Amino acid sequence: MINPNDFARMFVLNEPKEGDDNNNLARFATIDPQYVSGRPQVIYDIDVANGTLSKPLPHLASYSPVANDRVMILQGVILDKII
Repeated sequence: MINPNDFARMFVLNEPKEGDDNNNLARFATIDPQYVSGRPQVIYDIDVANGTLSKPLPHLASYSPVANDRVMILQGVILDKII
């Protein structure tokens, strides 16, 4: 289990370094419309126009993925559905 300090550090936005893929930034996406079970793939907001799917991503146990859910992703982990 992650401790509260480590969890809070995940939200600190540091200046990106060369070659950094911005994993410390919160990203928003939509669960793949074809999703049924397992680790879901997402379409990041930046990729909506071309429909590029991500690799399958893990999610918090408290979230049950559903096709077309809007989600927040931090450090490559789906945190939860957003409204």
